[in-house]
Amino acid sequence: MELSRRFRPPRWTDARLLVGAVLVVAAIIATYLLVSAATATTRVWASAAALVPGQTLSADDLVVAEVNLADVGEKYLSADAPLPRGTSVRTVIAPGELVPASAVAPMAELEGRIVAIDIPGSVPSVVDTGSLVDVWAQPEASGLDGQTADPEQIVSAAPVAHISRDVGSFGVGDGARIEVFVPAAALAKVLAALDGTSVLSVVGAPGSVAED
Repeated sequence: MELSRRFRPPRWTDARLLVGAVLVVAAIIATYLLVSAATATTRVWASAAALVPGQTLSADDLVVAEVNLADVGEKYLSADAPLPRGTSVRTVIAPGELVPASAVAPMAELEGRIVAIDIPGSVPSVVDTGSLVDVWAQPEASGLDGQTADPEQIVSAAPVAHISRDVGSFGVGDGARIEVFVPAAALAKVLAALDGTSVLSVVGAPGSVAED
């Protein structure tokens, strides 16, 4: 009788067994939640083409991307919410790049405007929508001596919103019209250079984001 009592099997009501069972169940639940969080995705907007400050943002400029929820949170612009109207981006966003929520702003808050510039000459092939360009102004010769002032850089790293090459006003196969986003601080110089007394040209700036 003494031996049978000493080695009787434990009961499920034993506190240690209950604690062990609870720990196992908790571990299973925690693993399930971790796996669910790792595989959960959410829908956010990505750019279908290069997005440039000053251009009105529309659904045609965007595509839906499925991304991991754990890596996103509120960081990117949700594709499940209505797209804000009358908005643009604060900086150039490359094609296929996710659109950060912080990069979207009402058009009125942008510190600059898009300006069309006619270039009477060839434009580097690397210059395209989304590229960054430096804008230079060369005053035309004036006076009897025909001397001209040195060219002056009037805009640095301006995003290109649109480019049309082969503008007819400069002859067949020559010239281009470039729409660039000009910061407010440089608008006066650019508008002054567009009065016809200067020849404008552009050069590609480092960090350009060309459209694929």
